[in-house]
Amino acid sequence: MTKNIRNCSLTIFTFIAFLFSACDKGFEDINKSVDFVSTPNLDYELPYVQLTMLDKNYYTHAYYAGAYSSQLNTNKDFPSITAYKDAEMSEHFVWIYKNPLKTVLDLIDHAKSDPAKVNYLSMGRILKAYLFHHLTDSYGDIPYFQAGKGYTDQIMTPEYDTQQAIYQDMFKELNEAATAFDSKKDIPTASDIVYKGNLEKWKRFAYSLMLRLGLRIMEVDPINGKKWIETAIAGGIMNSNEDSFVVSYTSQRAGTGTTSNGVPHIFISSSYIATYRLAAPFVDSLKNHNDPRTLVYCMRLTAPFSSYHDGDHTFANQQGYPQFSSIAESRNNFSVSNIKTFGRYDAPYVHLSYAQVKFQLAECILRGIVTGNPVAVKSNYEEGVRAAMSQLAIYGNNGVITTEQQNEYLKNNPFNPARGLEMINTQYWIETHYNWYESWANMRRSGYPDTYSKLDLSLSGNLGAELPRRLFYPRAEYTANPGIQKAIERQGPDLTSTRIWWNKK
Repeated sequence: MTKNIRNCSLTIFTFIAFLFSACDKGFEDINKSVDFVSTPNLDYELPYVQLTMLDKNYYTHAYYAGAYSSQLNTNKDFPSITAYKDAEMSEHFVWIYKNPLKTVLDLIDHAKSDPAKVNYLSMGRILKAYLFHHLTDSYGDIPYFQAGKGYTDQIMTPEYDTQQAIYQDMFKELNEAATAFDSKKDIPTASDIVYKGNLEKWKRFAYSLMLRLGLRIMEVDPINGKKWIETAIAGGIMNSNEDSFVVSYTSQRAGTGTTSNGVPHIFISSSYIATYRLAAPFVDSLKNHNDPRTLVYCMRLTAPFSSYHDGDHTFANQQGYPQFSSIAESRNNFSVSNIKTFGRYDAPYVHLSYAQVKFQLAECILRGIVTGNPVAVKSNYEEGVRAAMSQLAIYGNNGVITTEQQNEYLKNNPFNPARGLEMINTQYWIETHYNWYESWANMRRSGYPDTYSKLDLSLSGNLGAELPRRLFYPRAEYTANPGIQKAIERQGPDLTSTRIWWNKK
């Protein structure tokens, strides 16, 4: 009897042990979140960054940068457009940190631990520099070295770094990234939606961005500006429109999703049909020089005026709305974006182009930053104009500017060395249409085009109008990150009139 009990107890114990063993084998799967990704897929992260490096919401980009760059009228007067409005002015700051920057920093963090992913790492470092340069150029001192380390290092209140320190590191990052590319290592030919894994084009993008940044700091730090400009040229900058960094979008639908270009929403949405118009300084600069790009950029709405649809493409009828003034004439009489080119959710977006590079080279030679002669200034300028016009073919047949039209324009508007800087930077301003962060930044750097001195200050809408120098920080930062106070102490009041480091002069 006792023996039977012992045998029965042993059997039960063995069975229970088996059950616990069986349960234990499944616990690691039961306790693992199906949503958890321990090793993110770099081939998903790279295209996401490329698609979202443009703000999906148009608030800051159009409402402020577009208006400040004199290319958009937002139906607001100057006092209103330089007053703080949280959602609109902070959107760029919030969007970039929460979306493409967070993702690209994660991409970098994972790629740097795998030598086979060095090309992913270099691409990530270049994109990081691009994203940060737009942020710091817009706001000034920002979190940089500790940004994006909330999860990895539990840094919830990253320090605000000086723009000077940020620029120094961006130059380093671009240079190291460009020289680290290795054709023998993994190349994201399918997931790279811009260059399809062409490493030479990535290098040219990196050095062309370096050229842009080097020229940006020439007034405040000419020694390092010249150094990095020369490094960029020696490294190899863009040499055709095929090298331009252009992101293609595919969604032609209402909204501003990941695969949509959200900028034309200001014209397409019925909510803003009576709000946004192309500004007079921009449209006048085109029409006054009989510029063949006028009808690529501009269109007049026709009845019914309650929706965005194909309209009037007559050259003579295009008209820009006064930059800040409100006038009695109906807004229906003023131009919007051409629905066949820029006014589409699936319109491609130009972040940095060969044309911009040629204009910057022309300026560098003209100013004696790099060696060259008057002939080289003129040739780079003219090639920049031709490239800017030819590039518009990416918007389809309605964007095509023929060689004959380009020749005619250059013949009727010859380069004048006495007005060289003005002409070069006015063309740069036209070419960066829709990239208003860049249009505005280059206006602050170069002083051209000088649209603000031409405003009628007797009009109430233009009261106190002068070129704004930066954007306000998000109000949430004042309560979330005490480090913002040090930035303000260094930089100056949190106002649009406060100059950032490279724009102090």
